Amino acid sequence: MDVRIPGAGVAKLCYARDLDLRVGYKVVVETEDGEFVGRVALTPRRREPYVTPYDILRVVTEEDEKEDSANRELGREIRVEAQKLARDHRVKDVSFIGCDVSLDGSYVEVKYESKSKPDLGAVRRGIECRYEARVLFKRFAFIDRSSDIGGCDDCGVPLCCATWSGARSMGPVNVRLAKQQGVTPNDKIMGCCGEVKCCMRYEHDAYKEFKERAPFKNSVVKLEGKEGKVVDYSMVKDSVLVEFGPKRSERELVPLGRLVPENPHIVPADPEDWAEPPEELGDGEPTPEDHEDGPGEGS
Repeated sequence: MDVRIPGAGVAKLCYARDLDLRVGYKVVVETEDGEFVGRVALTPRRREPYVTPYDILRVVTEEDEKEDSANRELGREIRVEAQKLARDHRVKDVSFIGCDVSLDGSYVEVKYESKSKPDLGAVRRGIECRYEARVLFKRFAFIDRSSDIGGCDDCGVPLCCATWSGARSMGPVNVRLAKQQGVTPNDKIMGCCGEVKCCMRYEHDAYKEFKERAPFKNSVVKLEGKEGKVVDYSMVKDSVLVEFGPKRSERELVPLGRLVPENPHIVPADPEDWAEPPEELGDGEPTPEDHEDGPGEGS
């Protein structure tokens, strides 16, 4: 299942084991940095892990709740202390926005924003000396804050980066991906974080596979004795828009399967589309049944 852990940004993949869990349940998760309290983001289901999952130790107990509440208060105190130390050591252009503490208090992760790469060594040593914990500073961009806070996109579905652990592991998302899918960059493809939506990257492989099978744009194809020029794609319908004349009415959306007989380099999505329709038998021509029935009357 996917569990949202404070400070981790995107939800993390975890083993549900034999626990009876539902979306919204609070659980204790063991990570490489210690134990943290997280919240179940997706319903448990059987699937192949694409990263090494964390282990869910137990459902949060009353004692865990008290410890977590105390750690949140401690995190606010550490954030204020980090800001003071940064001012004392004249570290400029840095803003501390949050702090996450492991359940036992041995690990502290301080999140900050900065346009540059400030030297926070003195600040880290000061916090470690005062709180006797291992301290790590993590730079947070706007996209990280968006996935950490969560919310819904204009499609009405919760943000992929906040609920699905695979959203950020697919690779970079940029305007180039939108252009390769034939989408003009506009506000509709921009997410709440100001970057191109993760779904553009999720769909990219399907568009790439389609273009490897389809003819190039502006190339000439043949269909039933006519020649036309490919002017656009329809990946969802596994078709191309072919222009057979100068008028707009002379454009036709043609499935790749119909283009195969006269354009051998094209590959349809469904192999059955390769089959050509059987030829119709003319009047008076013998049929296979005629040969099976043997000699007719008068023989």
